[in-house]
Amino acid sequence: MTDFMKITRSVEDYLEAMYSLQQEQGAIRVKDVAEILGVKPPSVVEAVKKLSKMNMVSYERYGTIELKDDGIKIAQEVSCRHHLLKDFLVLMGVDPEIAEDDACSMEHVMDVSTISKLRKFVEFNDLFPDACNYMEKFREYAEKGTLASESKL
Repeated sequence: MTDFMKITRSVEDYLEAMYSLQQEQGAIRVKDVAEILGVKPPSVVEAVKKLSKMNMVSYERYGTIELKDDGIKIAQEVSCRHHLLKDFLVLMGVDPEIAEDDACSMEHVMDVSTISKLRKFVEFNDLFPDACNYMEKFREYAEKGTLASESKL
């Protein structure tokens, strides 16, 4: 891959969508990518040409798209960040649909060190026996702005 071909948010979105399709259906078709991303098929074809030049995918006209190793690696990283962010937001009490949309935006801009800390927080919450009580109290506080006197930590 050459320096002038950067991994942009758009590239990450396309790769993540393709990876998701590959995992769910086995095949990646232009029309399915267009549907997931809410774009027209000609936009997908242009993106696939760019991704092909970047050695991220292989594609023959009117055929299926295949992710190459570099494309899979980036797609897996983006997908992992996405799921982590969504899980964190839901844990904090954010509505799952809103968390999904916010995770899509956040996955592209957060620093690796921030993602790492969030991952550790989610892992800690899974491991720590009283974490669910703590998070329940946080969600109560976030919603009401106060804790009921009998429910202090």
